[in-house]
Amino acid sequence: MRWNDILRASLHNLFRRRLRSALTMLGVVIGAAAIIVTLSLGYGAEQAQMQLMEQSTNLRLVQVSPYYSYSGDTSAGARRRVTRINDSILSQIRRMPGVAAATPIVSFYPNATLRLLTGEYQAYAYLTAVLPEDFYRLVDMESGTGFSGRTDRMEFLCNAVYQCDFKDPSKDKGEYIDTWTLLTEGEPLPVPAIRWLQSPFTLTLTWLDYSEVDFTTGQAKSHTEEFEARCVGTFAADPNDWTFSNGPVVNLNWLKRLYRDNRDLFKDLGLTDSTLANYDSVFVLADSVDSVEQLVKDLNDLGVQCYSPMDYVNTFKEQLATMQAFLGAIGAISMLVAALSIANTMMMSIYERTREIGVMKVLGCSLSNIRSMFLCEAAYIGLFGGAAGVAVSYLLSWALNNVEPLQRAISSVMSSNVLFSDGGGTVSLIPAPLALGTWAGVILVSILSGFSPAQRAMRLSSLAAIRNAD
Repeated sequence: MRWNDILRASLHNLFRRRLRSALTMLGVVIGAAAIIVTLSLGYGAEQAQMQLMEQSTNLRLVQVSPYYSYSGDTSAGARRRVTRINDSILSQIRRMPGVAAATPIVSFYPNATLRLLTGEYQAYAYLTAVLPEDFYRLVDMESGTGFSGRTDRMEFLCNAVYQCDFKDPSKDKGEYIDTWTLLTEGEPLPVPAIRWLQSPFTLTLTWLDYSEVDFTTGQAKSHTEEFEARCVGTFAADPNDWTFSNGPVVNLNWLKRLYRDNRDLFKDLGLTDSTLANYDSVFVLADSVDSVEQLVKDLNDLGVQCYSPMDYVNTFKEQLATMQAFLGAIGAISMLVAALSIANTMMMSIYERTREIGVMKVLGCSLSNIRSMFLCEAAYIGLFGGAAGVAVSYLLSWALNNVEPLQRAISSVMSSNVLFSDGGGTVSLIPAPLALGTWAGVILVSILSGFSPAQRAMRLSSLAAIRNAD
């Protein structure tokens, strides 16, 4: 027999008993849909979590700090400990593969009061110093030219959160501004009407000199130093990261020069030469999300401690893999039942067509042709049933993503109001490889289920088959 004859005969035999074939295919449809939909819940959870993480943090960012772990730690970082991050360590970090940018984050806290003043407005100034060329990669600039590189005057960047701290003392009524809520809800912040990039600013440093005490009042004498300042740019505020929202961001090189020029004063205010020479924190930006994991390993080998949002993502993916394995096992049970149904259908077909098989053998049909015909029948069941199962899966996936009662039900089952929020979000996601892979797998399982009945058909004796059929 030619292959087109085998395929045509197999299809004809399948449709001779439509009801039985339809019921068998129904089992395949249920099995395929169960596998795809259950696994799609895991893919939906992964996409929802990744979207949530991308909205709330920079997945390429790694926060590095000196090694502070206890002496009994035997991890890779414990074998070599970097307890102080200086410019030498920073250079090593920058030379690591996968590093796009690295800047120290230096918080400047002398025993004094720092304020920024412009016109009638003023605000406390908690200085955060960075290296300009790397800082621009960490934030989205909104206006201004950025740092000019000058170190003879203070240049600073800020965002709308810090701008809201500027008050006019003569008019301020002490009203609290919930900037976080406004940002998360997409509302504009009530930034004061200051010409930020044009107006001159003054940085004031005020401290008490306890060596000069007024014995009449018992108060120490107050001193103030003033420094020229300019706002050279603004950047977008991030409601999930307030590292750069508590004050002006300044050039680290300017801050170091300010310290050198006023070393005696700042030493009296509690600062030392190591204050700006050793960094408590370094922000490292990877060149891609895929390179973060290896970069973290390299940083640990260097001997520093680091935190990356990808640590949480990787932990979540491990939990997700376990969940998907469990869900896939549930779907596989349905497919196993469908496979048994296919085997039973094929076996019944052989019993009913015993004489037909015998006649085919007597007429000279080869054993391989007989086996191929029954295997093709089984493959047809998987082909049509799997295709219908994929179609049903996409229909169910659409319903899960658009019908609120189903979303709430899945949210309850998955015990996650974050990943499967009421009234929105992707609950079910079916990648093309999942659908096509399941379809191919269903066809393969169908063929394997029909293999044993096909072998039985081959082993039937021609004369015995004809005689028993009578």
